Amino acid sequence: MKSVWRYAAASAAGALALGAALNAPAAATVPQEAAVAEAPGTGWALAFADEFDGTAVDTSAWTYRTDVKANSAQRPENVTVSGGALSINLKQESYAGKSFTGGGVISRKKLRYGYYETRARINDGAGWHSSFWLMAGDGSTTFPEDRRTEVDGFETDSVNPTRTSHNVHAWRGPTSDGALHWGSGSYDTGLDLRQWHTYGFDWRETGVTFSIDGVQRYSAAYGPQQGTHDYTSVWLTSIAYGGAPDVSKLPSAVQFDYVRYWQRDYYVDNDGPAAYGFTTTGTWQPSSLTGWTLGSPVVYGCTAGDRATWRPNIRAAGSYEAYIWKSVSGTGGDPAGKVTLDNAGTVSTRTVDERSGTSGWVSLGTQSYAAGTSAAVSLTASGTGCAHADAVKFVQR
Repeated sequence: MKSVWRYAAASAAGALALGAALNAPAAATVPQEAAVAEAPGTGWALAFADEFDGTAVDTSAWTYRTDVKANSAQRPENVTVSGGALSINLKQESYAGKSFTGGGVISRKKLRYGYYETRARINDGAGWHSSFWLMAGDGSTTFPEDRRTEVDGFETDSVNPTRTSHNVHAWRGPTSDGALHWGSGSYDTGLDLRQWHTYGFDWRETGVTFSIDGVQRYSAAYGPQQGTHDYTSVWLTSIAYGGAPDVSKLPSAVQFDYVRYWQRDYYVDNDGPAAYGFTTTGTWQPSSLTGWTLGSPVVYGCTAGDRATWRPNIRAAGSYEAYIWKSVSGTGGDPAGKVTLDNAGTVSTRTVDERSGTSGWVSLGTQSYAAGTSAAVSLTASGTGCAHADAVKFVQR
């Protein structure tokens, strides 16, 4: 059972004299103080977590990093779970044409907006690049065809055990052509990162805020029309990178005490993982319009009575403001699409004019909602032009 541990404990540990701490090798150990899964605020619901309390990696939740990159090959055999922590064991050994091996795990579950947190400690000794980050992929390469969104909770090179960076990258496929980047740059945290510290980041539609031990360190304003806001996997990894590893410090390990993801807001789209609550009646076809996020498709229905419905799965009861995305399409758009908000039988309606104004989120008001799937938003075509359906969202207030 994990014992109670809060940010104050981590801050106190980080405030120890660094001069002494940096001269002490950090051998792989179990966590001395562990954190309970305490929500970052009111209304957050824990939606994914692994406390690493077992004796092996849960392969129903994780795949392994298996690529060959920089100075190491990554091996599943190097990832172990014991004593309440996941260890990525770093070795000097010949494998797949490299002289060193690292490793990592990638979550099978795809996630987007919410608060992500881990507690980690890097290895002692130069030559390793360790990260807690989000991206598409299964671990066989860091350049998958669907590589678009990347969020780096931390990236630390062990040659500088007090420095780290936080980044957001909006890639355009497996190459970096046309990519957009936001980043803190490598900075001195004032902490010995070979000791246990808590890393968190809060990803919302408007950007990402990064923290260490509960203290905000960097914020990136990153909108959905600037870069992709895809569903991604959680990566916990360490590879040999940026110089030959210090063999005198090997074997060693990077450790993660847990990983947790809390959800607060709920988005339902018409495609991909966010389409879990999207249904239609009538005839709907793909549109050439772009939706609320870069590359998001829109569908349209032109016959009176064609209906698109979005139903969120709200994990925590509370007050939410509901929105529907309005796609303006000129003279072909529906000037009187009927929008219905059904909150467990309490129904309100309004019309949306897709022939005038600008595309964007249209508020449907703020109400109290129960947890579960009792709320829904629907868009019904009037038959005078074509109604366009993309997404709805419920944002906690």
